[in-house]
Amino acid sequence: MHLRHLPRGILIALEGIDGSGKTTLAHNLFTLLQEKHFNVILTREPGATALGKEVRELIHHQIIPLSGHAQYLLFAADRAQHFSEVIIPGLQEKKIIISDRMADSSLAYQCYGNGLDLEMVRTINAWTMNNISPDITIFVRVPVPVALERVNKRGNVSAYEKQETFLHNVAQGFEELYKNRNDVIIVDGIQSQETLKHQLCNAIEQWIKTKFSLI
Repeated sequence: MHLRHLPRGILIALEGIDGSGKTTLAHNLFTLLQEKHFNVILTREPGATALGKEVRELIHHQIIPLSGHAQYLLFAADRAQHFSEVIIPGLQEKKIIISDRMADSSLAYQCYGNGLDLEMVRTINAWTMNNISPDITIFVRVPVPVALERVNKRGNVSAYEKQETFLHNVAQGFEELYKNRNDVIIVDGIQSQETLKHQLCNAIEQWIKTKFSLI
């Protein structure tokens, strides 16, 4: 199989509230882009590195009670390690990287959800990411009641997902973050995964064609 070569790496972030379907979509998009002969990495925050797995366990199950500041700084540590181990090497190898969550999740969850200072979190995010931003962000929009129903069906509910008011604040945070952005594709998470993955794969191929005049 001959891989399609790109002049540089591409970073794609998938964002949305818990239960939006973004994780399934990330996997489906990864598979479809592979089938189209792109060199693709699928990753996530937190949890893509050895450090990230420990951070994910600590935060999602609240083994130790954490202040909002401490919680965010654990995410920031994971993000710094993620960029060092996965993102930057992948971009240097001119791969397409699909990440299930990235910096905007911290802005939505920690700032709009937990009340941390937006500009401070933006500054720390930029520092941990070596001032690298996603080329494309895909926001999977879904009503909070639908997301909560999905979360309850799958079981293993995290501390975040138990708070309906909190998730409403996070959902509104994403809307605020993306209302004036031209690097964001907003998709309806109520649609079938089959529809979404083909829709997005086509959009990404078109973006590559426009950006690099290659395909």
